[in-house]
Amino acid sequence: MSTLLFGVIPGPDVKAAEHLLAQGKPHIDGIELRLDHFEKIDFEALKIFLKTCEVPVMFTVRRNDQGGTFRGTEDERLALIESLCALQPAYLDLEFDVPQDFRKKLFETHPNISLLSSYHDFSQTPQDIESIFNKIKTPYAHVYKMAFAAKSSIDSLRFLEFMQSRKENEKIIGICMEEDGKMTRILAPIFGSFLIYATIIEGLATAPGQMTVKELQEIYRFRRLNRQTQIYGVIGDPIDKSLGHLIHNAVFDDAKINAVYLRMRVKPQELAVFFALILRLPFKGLSVTMPHKETIMPSLAQISIETRVIGACNTIQIKNGAMIGYNTDGIGALNAIERHGLVFGRHVVFIGAGGAAKALIFEAAQRGAFVSIANRTPEKAIEIAKMVKGRGGGFDLLPEICRQGYDVIINCTPESDLVDEKWILPEKIAMDIVYVPKNTPFLVKASQKKCKIVYGYEMFVGQAVEQERIWFPEGIDFEKAHATIEEKVMSTLA
Repeated sequence: MSTLLFGVIPGPDVKAAEHLLAQGKPHIDGIELRLDHFEKIDFEALKIFLKTCEVPVMFTVRRNDQGGTFRGTEDERLALIESLCALQPAYLDLEFDVPQDFRKKLFETHPNISLLSSYHDFSQTPQDIESIFNKIKTPYAHVYKMAFAAKSSIDSLRFLEFMQSRKENEKIIGICMEEDGKMTRILAPIFGSFLIYATIIEGLATAPGQMTVKELQEIYRFRRLNRQTQIYGVIGDPIDKSLGHLIHNAVFDDAKINAVYLRMRVKPQELAVFFALILRLPFKGLSVTMPHKETIMPSLAQISIETRVIGACNTIQIKNGAMIGYNTDGIGALNAIERHGLVFGRHVVFIGAGGAAKALIFEAAQRGAFVSIANRTPEKAIEIAKMVKGRGGGFDLLPEICRQGYDVIINCTPESDLVDEKWILPEKIAMDIVYVPKNTPFLVKASQKKCKIVYGYEMFVGQAVEQERIWFPEGIDFEKAHATIEEKVMSTLA
């Protein structure tokens, strides 16, 4: 049973519904008319609309406490719902706690209408989801709907685990709302949700976290997801600026790989629970971004040699229930720099000594460069420098480095405007590992000094290609993947 995608239409009238339906038709399997949002209910217009509509229609007249906007009394609402049933929509959304005799009457009188028993909680995702499911069960419903507020990715993963435990023939609409709940909408076909709701155009969402039908179909290939689809994603906090979902899904599409990639906000204190949950779900790999690159190390079952030396991981492969850690940041960055010439025997200066910086420092040293590291905390720079037989210290080291000269300068701090233009020597190679915005304050200063510029997005593209190589060593044309990723990144940054 494929998950249906219903476009939500909030009115304000039937004419607007016709217009939205025409826009959404290429992407949807049905529509929900949120009649509680309509300015007025025109029965005759609705009747004509249903006759000409080529997709199944759901009627919803929701009361306030369940996320609706109906302004009359409850008796008036139920009377309206009963009258609307005469129009014979394909589906009718009824709250789980409408009077049982009312539900039974509609169930028996209108056998061609599929009735929902729906439950909404806009404050939380309950710990005991099973008890809520049992609460909304009734012999007079064809489909069960539960929508909870996700306060974290953990809430969504718990809910997906519940959905995974259900039988395939159970018709359950399972949704977590809010930003952290988006993954439940994207992954609905993998976990057997009967249908999912999306807004047809931006700005007309009727629930927090509701995505557009175009976004689901074009970025995440919603129609092609199924119970065999493998899940990949990026974890970090914050995560809203990540482009990972755009680039990796595009590569999967090109290579016809049955996989999907999503963004997940995970706080440091949530990591242990997060990892326990994903190992029980069909996750096969992760990208790791700030602030987790170093703190996840103890959670990994295996670690590549370079990752162990660096002490930071940006890529996880999940194999046989175990997490294996890699780091592709350094390879991606140095590959981008070496388009302007090899670093062997050259002096490369790093500003910053965090997780990403360590990966680049290690890779530069591996390729035969002499490394200098300047960091706000000198001790950290000195410690890393000893590892690669380089030189480390605080920012006060930079005037001396500049007097002696260097070939490449790389900014590895998120606050590139802290880099004094006096530290940037003319006509050298300058790179910033930050890729949004494309022209950081550091790169603007470097351009003014006529430096050869290596943008952060070039490192991002390179490390992403290496991630694909780890996850899918066969079946991907990596040159084509590089071109696809670069095109996606460039179009986004433009």
